[in-house]
Amino acid sequence: MNERIEVSEASVRTLADLASLPLEEGREALLAPQLGDWLTAANELNRKMSKPEYRTIMPATVFTHPNVQEENE
Repeated sequence: MNERIEVSEASVRTLADLASLPLEEGREALLAPQLGDWLTAANELNRKMSKPEYRTIMPATVFTHPNVQEENE
């Protein structure tokens, strides 16, 4: 496993504010370690999937967007 990402309580508060998410006072301390774990794991997965042997793998589910112009005509 690679180096763990540390997320501060202030960063959690800033992210919640930027996303307009309500966050009760004191919840930052509970969320910061979990967010750090998620980001550490996401970065590890990104490094793994960026290796040449994995570049041809496609997701099982592909999301598409409808053609908005055709719907409005």
